[in-house]
Parts: sequence; structure tokens; C-alpha cells
Amino acid sequence: MSAAGPVFVDLHGVGPAPDPAPVWIRCWKGTEPLWRVFWGWFFFGHGAMLGGAFGLMLIAMVFGFVVSSDSLDAGMTGLTSGAALVVLISVPYAFWSAVSVWRCAYNCIDKRWGHMARLTVAVYAMMILLPIGKNIFLYFR
Repeated sequence: MSAAGPVFVDLHGVGPAPDPAPVWIRCWKGTEPLWRVFWGWFFFGHGAMLGGAFGLMLIAMVFGFVVSSDSLDAGMTGLTSGAALVVLISVPYAFWSAVSVWRCAYNCIDKRWGHMARLTVAVYAMMILLPIGKNIFLYFR
């Protein structure tokens, strides 16, 4: 044994044991393959998040109407509550998925896909941050 620790000898050709960490931690660390993170979590994950958001906002609006059926304000209050809950859930997910794609970008055979993934994440971040910055600028003007 050396000072570096034990040496793994692959006698059966199966490779090292997989990382036992949950998938969201492996993505955050940048150890997952790019295709899985980009298509599974970034692309289709945002689609599932959008579908769930519309469903949650609809359920919250209907619940507002059920609570007070004679008032339009109750439905709008439910819709606003649902939208606030969607923001609280989707912002951390969007941040996690963008960082995960950025960190896993070069876990692919052709490194050009890594460049394209990072370009996609940069454009995605720009599309979110520029309108926020514009509104902040107009607010303090």
C-alpha cells in the first residue's frame, strides 16, 4: 500500500463502482453525462415544470372560487398565490439545472456539444436576467 491509499484493480472489466450520491448532487458536482443533464433535467425538466405550474395555478384559482364563489377577487387571490408558489419552486430549479448543465458540459465525447450547451445556458441566463435588470433600472431612474 502506498500513502495515496488502496489501488483499484478491475479484474472483471466492470469499471469503478458508481457514485452512490443522489442524481441531483451528481449533476451539481458535474459528474453526470451531458446528454442526461441537458435533455433530461434542463430541457424536459423545464417542460414538466411549466406544465405543473399551469396546473397548480389553475387548481389554486379554482380553490379560490370554491372558498368564495360570489367574488372574482377570491379566484384572483388563489391565482396569485399559485403563481407565487410556482416562482418559489421554479427559480431554484432553474438555477440548479443551469449550473448543472454548465458543470457537466464537457462530459461528452465531442466537446463541441459542451460549447453549445454552455452557449445555451448563457443565452438562457441572459433572457432571464436582462428584463429583470431593465425593470430594476427603470424603477430606480
